[in-house]
Amino acid sequence: MIKFFNKAVPLIFLLSIACLLPQCTVKEKEDKKEIDTKDIVLNVEVQRFEEDLFKASNPEEILALEKKYPSFYPVYMYQLMGDITGGTDVPPAQAAVNLLREFTTVPDFGLMLKKRADSVFPTLEPFKEDLNAAMKRYKYYFPKDTILKFVTFLSPLRINFPYIEGSNQMGIGLDMYLGTDFEPYHSANMADQFPNYRIRKMRKDYLLRDLFTAISEIKLSPIANNSRLIDEMIHEGKLLYMVDALLPETEDSIKLGYTPQQYKWAVQSESEIWASLVDSKALYVTEPAKIRGYISDGPFTTATGFGLGTAPRVGCFAGWQIIKKYMSNNPNITLAQLLLEKDSDDILNKSKYKP
Repeated sequence: MIKFFNKAVPLIFLLSIACLLPQCTVKEKEDKKEIDTKDIVLNVEVQRFEEDLFKASNPEEILALEKKYPSFYPVYMYQLMGDITGGTDVPPAQAAVNLLREFTTVPDFGLMLKKRADSVFPTLEPFKEDLNAAMKRYKYYFPKDTILKFVTFLSPLRINFPYIEGSNQMGIGLDMYLGTDFEPYHSANMADQFPNYRIRKMRKDYLLRDLFTAISEIKLSPIANNSRLIDEMIHEGKLLYMVDALLPETEDSIKLGYTPQQYKWAVQSESEIWASLVDSKALYVTEPAKIRGYISDGPFTTATGFGLGTAPRVGCFAGWQIIKKYMSNNPNITLAQLLLEKDSDDILNKSKYKP
């Protein structure tokens, strides 16, 4: 039987959860594989496109940025910001004029975003240190891969573009991490794009988690169109396992996108979640709508048997537990080999997962 938690939590219960959090942190760090990266020499490059862009005082200075950002500039100017610049339908000089006039010099638009970003990210040095450590782990697991370069930017809250994949580079949209109290996230005209469960994660301690989820998705082959729920679960489990390997110090609750309360519920309800998936024969459904109920993000899991009071994405949570058991039972399999394994049934069987 699935246990639910009450969303209207009394203060005394919140305090008791806070007292339990150190125990949760200990549990999260159990069974983490220690790897040695001290001999890996790496200095990841992070360029600040938004700093250069907002320093530009005329169209010519904006146009000059293409030389410094040859791969990123056209994507930003003509795709991401195309509705403001005019995209490829206007000459480059006019696109620069439009961006300057309609975004970077507008007090309650671009300048407001830049001011907030400067307050939330007065320096990127702590982020760079964590990024460099994570990319060293990436190099350990995938020594032949080219190490990405990174470019930070600001957009007018383009929810679908927190990250932009380029040629050996990744753009990072800082405007998606300006804090849960950032008023534009809460405006009525943005309600469809920014529901409360999403705003909760639009803060800087989710930046690395989201970045390495995006990098892991690029590394992991896309799933087939006719996939079953178990295939989606294993796919999501692999993503979480890889993010966990690259960011071992990040709390598991953040990797899952859970509140501490949701994480506690999921851990305590693990056996009931799995029993529900098995008993309902949901593991092998192929209908996209039914699969989304277990996999899609939201305030709770919408699949039959769950609903209000549950954590979201229980299929992803269970998939991660399966992968952890699979890797524990098969210690000779590397992370790279795991990502290449396509047989979900074989992974499930060899995991011997029975919470």
